[in-house]
Amino acid sequence: MSRWSNDSRGGSVNVGIGTREIAVSPRASRSLRWGRFHKTALTSSPRSVLMSDAQRYTESGVFDALRAALAPISDDGAPPAKQAPSRNRRAHIVLDDFWGNHAILRGDFRTLRTREIDEIARAHFVDTYGVDAEAIVVRACVQRGGRALFASALPRTLVDGIRETGTAAGVDIEALKLCLPEMLNRTLNCVPQANAMLVFAADALMQAVLIEAGHWVGYDVQRLFDGDADDSERIAALAVQAFERCAEGSKTKRQDCALGLYGFDVDHASLQAGFASVTMLASCAADTGNETGNEAGDRTRPSFACRLLEYAQ
Repeated sequence: MSRWSNDSRGGSVNVGIGTREIAVSPRASRSLRWGRFHKTALTSSPRSVLMSDAQRYTESGVFDALRAALAPISDDGAPPAKQAPSRNRRAHIVLDDFWGNHAILRGDFRTLRTREIDEIARAHFVDTYGVDAEAIVVRACVQRGGRALFASALPRTLVDGIRETGTAAGVDIEALKLCLPEMLNRTLNCVPQANAMLVFAADALMQAVLIEAGHWVGYDVQRLFDGDADDSERIAALAVQAFERCAEGSKTKRQDCALGLYGFDVDHASLQAGFASVTMLASCAADTGNETGNEAGDRTRPSFACRLLEYAQ
């Protein structure tokens, strides 16, 4: 049996849920150093399950692909003989931000309780997107100093469906989170100056977080289409639009703001004129070094689902 998919001792796995595929890999032991895990992650071969064309960007596609990804597989790739599933496996899951929503709210949150903060975040998503309060699962984090709140929301149907799929496969979902907060946490120490806008490329989204005097100010998200992430002129135009939306109500000027790009591999020239400086923080290919290699026409496209595995660790 594949050790990570059906370990009788109850192993843990990392799962990356993208918009078109799901990737699964063994979870490194907590005793391992980060550098050793990262090297292992790059040299191992995550299991990847593609969604059908009709099921991409759908919750049903997530559930079906996750069910296949968590199913035990023998060494020769064939399903094993039917047996009772282990109940000791655990999974840490990171989802592409396409599946949820984020917001940065400004105010004085210093004296509020956790429940009150969650209610404020929930009310924002309800008012902004017109959803029922019970239809979303909300998580919120107050920035140090208590003047800004980073909030995220996922559809309850998606969260419940993922947990039910895991249970049916004998897997306990220990962590379920969106990718942007993880990318942001790991990138903040790379910000070149107090006023900066960090722009992240995901599989289908370009997300921007504006930081003023070291504090979160605003968030913006825009859809990326095929070829956008490689077009420097297009990225420059989207970055300017993102800044204008993020900076509403702030004192930050674009010409005084540093720009940090994460997940892009574009020429700086088109961006230099609009911002104080431009820093390439990382690229999708550098994060994973993996390719899907499973589908005609996608053989040279880096797998963003595999990239998500890093943030599940």
